[in-house]
Amino acid sequence: MLETLLQRLRGTKIYGSAFESASRSWSWSGFLADVRKTAHALESIKQSNPTVVGIRCADYYNHWVLIFALDRLGLASASFQNDYGPSFKTYLAVVKPDLILADLPLDAGIPNFIVNKKWFLDILSQKDDSAKQYDSPGFCRIGVAAGTDVKPHKIGLTRGDIEQNIQQLITSNIFSPSEKSDRPDLSVICCIGIDILAGYQIVLAALATGYPVKIIDRTQIALAVAQHKPIVLVLSPLHLEYILSSLSPVSMPQETIEIIVVGGRLPVELETKTKAKLTKKIHILYGTEEAGVIAVKKSDHLSDPKSAGAILPWMNVEIVDESDKVLPLKTEGRVRVSGNTVIKSYLDTELGANNHFKNGWFYPGDIGFLNDKNEIFITGRTDSLASFGGDKFDLRLLDQICKTYPGIQDACTFSVPDDNGVLTPWAAIVCHVELDGAALGAKLHEKYENLPPVTLIWVDRIPYRSDGEPDRDFLTNGILRSRQK
Repeated sequence: MLETLLQRLRGTKIYGSAFESASRSWSWSGFLADVRKTAHALESIKQSNPTVVGIRCADYYNHWVLIFALDRLGLASASFQNDYGPSFKTYLAVVKPDLILADLPLDAGIPNFIVNKKWFLDILSQKDDSAKQYDSPGFCRIGVAAGTDVKPHKIGLTRGDIEQNIQQLITSNIFSPSEKSDRPDLSVICCIGIDILAGYQIVLAALATGYPVKIIDRTQIALAVAQHKPIVLVLSPLHLEYILSSLSPVSMPQETIEIIVVGGRLPVELETKTKAKLTKKIHILYGTEEAGVIAVKKSDHLSDPKSAGAILPWMNVEIVDESDKVLPLKTEGRVRVSGNTVIKSYLDTELGANNHFKNGWFYPGDIGFLNDKNEIFITGRTDSLASFGGDKFDLRLLDQICKTYPGIQDACTFSVPDDNGVLTPWAAIVCHVELDGAALGAKLHEKYENLPPVTLIWVDRIPYRSDGEPDRDFLTNGILRSRQK
């Protein structure tokens, strides 16, 4: 079970805190007591033999209690976003849970088991009758890989997979107890959602090392920073940009703060501002849901500013051409990865039917090269996926939505860095009638509700390459040149 694994990894810290909020804290032993009570109350759901149980619970602490309770019952869990929007429905269609534990009724065509605050108040006030433990050799956690392919895929992790990932996160010194043993009051703030496997496993790694996870609204992180307490912030470039904008103009870097950036490259401009206003201790992770962490870049080390990080010792990375021939150093090609944290296939695709998995290798869709220091550089994609602040979006799909909007004759979406170097979405449109830009933006958000605001520009025509694809680089470079005038 997860609790057995974390008990072993925590060692002497089994009596410390597990979670903290502004008003209270939950000890590790108290958390496990709540898990046992909750598992006992949920034991009846095993009668229907669910393969996957979904969780929609806005209360962060209760959500984690449910995850551990389902694991104790030998049931695979899958977390969903709090908002019942397009992403929720997409995840639902991919994961296909048999049952959803929800804090409010969901009209999703799937049986609901209501676990609201009243339910938890009743359950957690009862006697701690140790719930029966059920072992499960199969998957214990189900997630969605949405950043590798234009189509999201269902993936599963066994307890063995999770243990390997946690151990390697710790071994990579991101949460190394040896480096932080002199900071007993350190806590972790994770801005990456539980519905994302990376966010789920990073919190488990924090709990495994004995550091409490701080429950805090993202808008209140600047206040936590102002308290000058030792914290590790786990966030995307977009979260980091927001935090920096919330800090005082005279804010200075703190030795007590460390940052772990996931979900996208950290632009040089944003890294420079972070070191000037927040902290110089920055770890940047390059990885995927399918492979885990592949490389780590530590900004306090002498590394190339354009590097995605140094390959971790237990990961194998090669750069190959279209025929899978390994290319020499500093030669651009397709990235492929192998290692004991790489999954074998997607659960919704037959083995060998997906071109991201081949002969024991995983192909994340990135284009890049390696240098003689075993650093990886990501220079592009083999598909139309673009990362805006940490989330991935299919530009071809955005193109199509724009093209089908009334009055637009042709359109192309592309990326433009903002003042901090963070990529933002732009759309070039050919339109000769009056257009409501806000309405078009709302249409785009019907597909991707987390899409940042889109900047529209009107053009006479869309540039195309010889292969028939829109020339997005031409449009990006045109905007950058216009800024230099």
